[in-house]
Amino acid sequence: MSQKKIIDLCSKKIDLNDDDIPIALNYFGRLEVRDWEELFFVAVKCLFMEFPDVINNLCSKDPTQNLFLRTTTIGMKHPRRIAPIIFLETKRTPLQIVQALKKIFLQAGVLNINMTIEVSAPPISKAEIEKIFSASVEPIKISEEKISEPPKKFPAKIKLPTFKENQSIEEMLAALDDVELPEKKNVAPSPEKTAESSTNSLTKKNSASNTNNFSVGSKDLEVPAFGRLYFVLKGERFGPYANEKSRYVELLKNLSELYPKEMLKCAGRHINSEHRLTLAHGENYLYFREPVMLPNNLFADKGFSDKVLQENEKYFLERCGLKFDSVIF
Repeated sequence: MSQKKIIDLCSKKIDLNDDDIPIALNYFGRLEVRDWEELFFVAVKCLFMEFPDVINNLCSKDPTQNLFLRTTTIGMKHPRRIAPIIFLETKRTPLQIVQALKKIFLQAGVLNINMTIEVSAPPISKAEIEKIFSASVEPIKISEEKISEPPKKFPAKIKLPTFKENQSIEEMLAALDDVELPEKKNVAPSPEKTAESSTNSLTKKNSASNTNNFSVGSKDLEVPAFGRLYFVLKGERFGPYANEKSRYVELLKNLSELYPKEMLKCAGRHINSEHRLTLAHGENYLYFREPVMLPNNLFADKGFSDKVLQENEKYFLERCGLKFDSVIF
């Protein structure tokens, strides 16, 4: 069995080995990952939602510099897109990934952030187990003669196995597994033990029912503790989302697919109280603070406060013939 451990990214000393296997990223919920590259991408994507300006400042426009964030994929081995013009180099060692995440924390001025990594040590191979046994256990010497009488500590009904010289441990264990033990008599449990076991089972059921589970890609998600924002389109419910920006982006993506003509007409207009461009078509998004790619070559800027984002949502929904109160929850 492999041992699991939790790595706190805010701690000064981090116990991390190159052969450790990542299991999940804990950040406002538990996100399971397959490998270090996926963990790096998910972590930076989450941090981009919270600190977009920091990620933009860390981007390198020079492909000769060995940085993990760039505005181009030139010279990258395994690039992943964080934003329309931001790419992440995921081909890094576990220690380099942890150092890159800590660098983002430092640039953002965050001393304590609730982000941890679940890792497990690689399982011990069969060869290593045999090496440990051979180094710590002396070879067992047993004569080939059959044991005539069983030891006193064994019941007389048990037929002991026969061992031979130069026999491996696996063969000895297999021989022991073939031993037939006498059946135990069924003893009725006492009333006190029965009451205690029923109490424990009820406690476990109640604790399991009160737990909020969260897994990536599952359809039946229970409401997590970190977000209860939804929207409903065409009778389908979307969410929950951790913050207003996440819901805003997903809403615009769905509106661009369901109402492409109406959304294209909204591009290039100043629609909110900040009088700043919100939706653009083509390359007009270059001046956006936090650009997001939408269907039909549309780009949206999510770099607004929650109040302005709701103003934008109301405007787009009205242009698509929908009511704000019947969609946003």
